Amino acid sequence: MLSSLAKTADILNDNNIVWGLGGSLMLHMHGIIDNPNDIDLLVSENHATLAGKVLDNLGERKEAVRSAPFKTAFFAKYTIGNTSVDLMGGFSIIHEEGIYKLEFEKNNIVDSTSFNGKTIYLSSLEDWYVLYSLMPNRKEKVDLIEQHFNEKRIAHPDLLMKALKQPLPGPVKNKIHYYLSL
Repeated sequence: MLSSLAKTADILNDNNIVWGLGGSLMLHMHGIIDNPNDIDLLVSENHATLAGKVLDNLGERKEAVRSAPFKTAFFAKYTIGNTSVDLMGGFSIIHEEGIYKLEFEKNNIVDSTSFNGKTIYLSSLEDWYVLYSLMPNRKEKVDLIEQHFNEKRIAHPDLLMKALKQPLPGPVKNKIHYYLSL
């Protein structure tokens, strides 16, 4: 999985695409989970089409089935090496209060690491906390991120404050306010 990530990072970086690793592999890199499922890449919506074109040259594009509650503007699936890669630009989730859209830009890239000499940009736990809170069947991941926040505090309160400017269900807003108050 990491060698596929390094190849992907290399081509995205060479094309100056704003991107960040998210999902289970990002949680793994933060030491929150042991076994990541796949590679989830968030890209700037402005760079999504270009990112898709460059990944078309790296891996095999698969059918990307869109399903509720997701309303992501750009969504593509690839197999790179033996690894499943999801590419998302304008990641949006429909919920009872409206639509939450993650406007992923450079300020959402909060850290980086490297593998095989390639820079891997990481999206934030704060952004994924909100996303997982809105996704069905992700309570376990929400709980793990909350445990991390309880132990280490939130690192990027500005991203949670930005999330609060969008429609969110009351319980999600309440949890965000709680972590902002710690």
